[in-house]
Amino acid sequence: MSKLKVTLIDVGWGDSILVESEDNNGKVYYGLIDSNDTQNYRSSFIFLKRHFEKKNIKLPDDKPIFEFVILSHAHSDHGQGLKRIMREFGTKNFWYPKSLEWSSLSELIRFANLSSNVVHHQSIDDTKINAKIGDIVMNILWPPHDVNKIDPHNENNNSIVAVLPLNQVSFVLSGDAEEKVWNQIYQKLPQNEVFFKVPHHGSVNGTSGSQTGWFRNCPGTTLMGISSHIRPFSHPDQQVIDLFNANNRHYYRTDEHYHITYQTDGNTIKVKYSHF
Repeated sequence: MSKLKVTLIDVGWGDSILVESEDNNGKVYYGLIDSNDTQNYRSSFIFLKRHFEKKNIKLPDDKPIFEFVILSHAHSDHGQGLKRIMREFGTKNFWYPKSLEWSSLSELIRFANLSSNVVHHQSIDDTKINAKIGDIVMNILWPPHDVNKIDPHNENNNSIVAVLPLNQVSFVLSGDAEEKVWNQIYQKLPQNEVFFKVPHHGSVNGTSGSQTGWFRNCPGTTLMGISSHIRPFSHPDQQVIDLFNANNRHYYRTDEHYHITYQTDGNTIKVKYSHF
């Protein structure tokens, strides 16, 4: 039986998300979205190293470990650790949005061009729907193929928004997309979604109120996860938390629950969290 597991890694600030897909034969495939590691602060790298050691994955023999590594958008709290991640673990694919505002992204692309640890790299958009991980075909809702819709003034709105479907369950990974994006794509959200990563760390520009596109169209039974960004931005914002509480929404947040894992067999979902 196929399984899907998504872990919001507690990185203190920014995002790092581990995706694990187990196919019908029991083989596990790995993907990673974002890493904000610095030279002295390597939360996602340490988590991944320990995780793969427990899985008895050997380095460098088993490289490339990842089916894909994704930069959700060109901000440092999402991408500055990816070079080391790709160098140490290897990836078959490195994917990123079209916008190249963040100057360090050019360094990542140069690395991908030259490194034997990156097999292929390219920008992706909502026309690229054949991104596979195990039995799962990932659907890209945003950014658009139309370059005229790319936001030159707000990189958050160029975030990759992805859906991972498995039978009756879908996981939605939102990057830092703000209300402008959700008002355009909310009708594309799956009606069977069971996990939704709250956009932009729970900030008000990602969830401005009950009429925000994603919130209005997100089933009340959906489990939500917040990659918190307490310092220096105080995300999640208390207004957003109050909104969730007032509507009896079920959510977990990395500043309180640490590493949060959502797992499904396509019919039901389990949540566990831990700090190690």
